[in-house]
Amino acid sequence: MASGFSFTINRYLIDDELLEVNSEDKVIKSIKYLGEEDDTIKPFKFGMTMDELSKIAMVYPNFTIDYQDETIDLELEEDDMNYRPLIAFDNGTFAILFFEQMQGESQLYAVDYLDSETLLKLAPYTVADDQGPRYAQEKGSDWEEIHQFKRQQTSDFLQLLRKRKEQPTFSLDSNLQMTSEKTLATFINDKEDILTTERLQELQRFEEEEPGTFMLNDSEMTDLLDDPSISGHFEMPVYDPSFSVLSWYSTPRLNERLLASNEASLAVAFSKENVLILWKELDYQTEESESN
Repeated sequence: MASGFSFTINRYLIDDELLEVNSEDKVIKSIKYLGEEDDTIKPFKFGMTMDELSKIAMVYPNFTIDYQDETIDLELEEDDMNYRPLIAFDNGTFAILFFEQMQGESQLYAVDYLDSETLLKLAPYTVADDQGPRYAQEKGSDWEEIHQFKRQQTSDFLQLLRKRKEQPTFSLDSNLQMTSEKTLATFINDKEDILTTERLQELQRFEEEEPGTFMLNDSEMTDLLDDPSISGHFEMPVYDPSFSVLSWYSTPRLNERLLASNEASLAVAFSKENVLILWKELDYQTEESESN
């Protein structure tokens, strides 16, 4: 499927695994793999700990990348070092290793191999001096079809992660789905009603030029939803949904929500590079039905 941002997402169906290849002009730009066969990602292996990784590779907090006559510096924060370390290869490509949250030592569960341009455009790490290339929307994109594909892509991946952790899969709720789409449209059209002037200016910087991601905080999400039974996560820009899900899963606060043992329904809404995920515990739905 087209992503709407110059690259194509090629998804391969493998039971209980994820394999996606992003390509642009028939050139592979990234390969995401969540699997079980260790020999496919040598010298790494699924289930390895950070201590085991440190024995075969150096993990650095800073990287310098040359891109189109520019020198761009990346800085990895503490969570990046612990759960999303970056590995550089001699041929100029990179790997982001995704470690899952666990009691005790975290373990490697997925890897994304990518070239320097894709790494800089996704901007998963802090970029010094706020410089770097950005994805641009493709003209003539069928956004309705792209949104539908990305909703399914995101939902399927979240279900897979819960299944692998032996948690109940999310149920799908058409009412919650309509709420997610309506709420996302409301935020996009009326940001000034939710955000302070300072936060609105911060969002505008991300929309225009600043690399990185913008997320609503808990109080902003509460104001946006105005419904205590629903929880949500808003983020922009999201160009590659599976990459974003990997990042959420390796973020302590979001991991706890995405893998909560309570049964819940899920809804995903996209508007180009904006995404809103809502989930609602089934206990609330039961209480509502009984009260009605």
